[in-house]
Parts: sequence; C-alpha cells; structure tokens
Amino acid sequence: MDRKQYTVAVWCITYNQKEFIKDALNGFIMQKTNFSFVVIVHDDKSTDGTTDIILDYAQKYPDIIIPVIETENQWSKGGLKHIINIMNNRFRIGKYIAFCEGDDYWTSPDKLQTQIDFLESHPDYSMCFHSAVKKYECDTIAWINCENIEDKDYDATDIFINWTVPTASVVCRKEAMDFYANIKGAERIQNYDIFIILSCAMTGKIRGISRKMSVYRIQGEGLTYNQNALIKCKMNNPEHFECLKENFPIVARKPIDNTIAKTLFERALIQKNVKQCLYDLFLSIRTSPLTFINVTLLFITKKIKSMMLSYK
Repeated sequence: MDRKQYTVAVWCITYNQKEFIKDALNGFIMQKTNFSFVVIVHDDKSTDGTTDIILDYAQKYPDIIIPVIETENQWSKGGLKHIINIMNNRFRIGKYIAFCEGDDYWTSPDKLQTQIDFLESHPDYSMCFHSAVKKYECDTIAWINCENIEDKDYDATDIFINWTVPTASVVCRKEAMDFYANIKGAERIQNYDIFIILSCAMTGKIRGISRKMSVYRIQGEGLTYNQNALIKCKMNNPEHFECLKENFPIVARKPIDNTIAKTLFERALIQKNVKQCLYDLFLSIRTSPLTFINVTLLFITKKIKSMMLSYK
C-alpha cells in the first residue's frame, strides 16, 4: 500500500458482525469523490462469517477495501483502545482519517466529499462531524443525542459535557491522530472516541454539520453496549477521566472533576472490598463535594422508590 497516494483513510473495526457488515461496506463503496480514499477493515478474528464477507468485498473492490484479518483476537489483549492503537500505528496514512465501526454505516454517497470539501476550504479546522440516525436492534436506550447536530462550531468543553458525536460521522486531519498517539498515560483510556475528538480540539477547531449522513446502530453485542465491557469500564472510569484531565487542559476543569467524582461513587457501589469502597467514597468527596452529595441523594431516592415498589 502506497501511504502517500490516498487523501482519506477510513478505519472500520469489526468483530462478529455478519448481520451488519454489508451495510458498512456498501456505504463505503457507494462514495462518490474527486479524491482517492481507502478503507482499512480490521476484523478481530471473527467466527461468524464476517471475515468471508469482508474478503469477498475486498476481491470485488480491491482499490477501496483493504482487509486486515487478525489470526489472534486483539480485543482480549487490551480492548478497543488496543485495536485503535494498532490502526493508528499501522494505518495513519493520507491527509485525513474517517471512522465507521462495522455495525454502523454511511447513507449519503457524498458524505466524504462534503466533509473533505469543508476541511480543505477551512485549514484552521481539524475535524468535522454530522448528524446520524439512531437505529435500534435491541431494547437498550442510547443516551447519545446524535440526531440533532447543529451547523456550528463545537468547543472541547461542550463536547465533553454534551456528548453528541457519532463515531461514523467523524473525519479528522492526520495531525489529530499524531496528537492521540502521544497521549500521556494512554493505558488508562477506556473509550477511545472522546480522546480522539479532544485530540482534534487540541489541533484545530471542530465543526458540526446538521445533515444526517450515517446510521448509529444500537445492538446488544455492539462495542458500546456490551454489558460486560460496560462493567469493566465502570471499574476503570475514574482513571480514564483523570487521564483526560491531564492531557486536555482546554476542557474546563469543573465538569471533569464532577465526572470523576461521579465515577468514583459508581465504582464504590460495585467494589467487593470494603476498604476500596470507602476509599473511593473518600476520593469522590474530596474531588467534588457537591457532586458527591447529589449522587448520594439520587442513589438513596432510587433505593427508597425501589423498596416502596417491592411492598406494593
């Protein structure tokens, strides 16, 4: 692969998404652009037939689809952040990077062209993103408000407080991923997306686009809504946000401290060791006393309501 010939490198990561991967691949090959792009499809040793679909598309569209088929599952070695590091180390190519996980997909044939046109004509912007349609495949409720992105600039604090960025809508400059590659204490990262977006904010401005040009799929075994993964994240979230606080001074400190205090309280509730539970509660109080009071009252209120319902 000639690393200099592409304007855009699209990163698609997938694992056991046989029912969805064709939508993602079709969204890639339908793009109409006046520049070159390549799609790096990272398959994490799927066992359900996803790999065969990827290889079939790669054979039909060799100039677009580049398969990266793992012989050993990489998630087990460090989760999604480890896979992103693989992509960033090996495929940080071209001028721009676009993202689309294997269960999401693009719906507009001019999606890439629209975003690259904006970034090419606005060199002070490092990233743009757009609205997406939420598509539910299960009963999980997605809290992300990604359907009403406005045509405006978004700053780092706004993005942190009001997370609205669907991953499949993001196109950023390579320099943002250069910044991401040098984050201090990166082993503490749990969810890569917010760190990538804030890396973009550190290297330029961020623009929202109101057009809906992709689908954000919510399904039970997705990368975001896998319950086992969420429990693991809850245990590590305080360190995750401490890492964010240390690396992104452009985000206002108060909302980060509030989040750290909240995640410490949440971790305390699932600690098996009493001493660790008490220590997390202490850290939560010290980080943000008001947040600690608020989450404690909310917890007590929920418990009282639950008890009242059980007596009915």
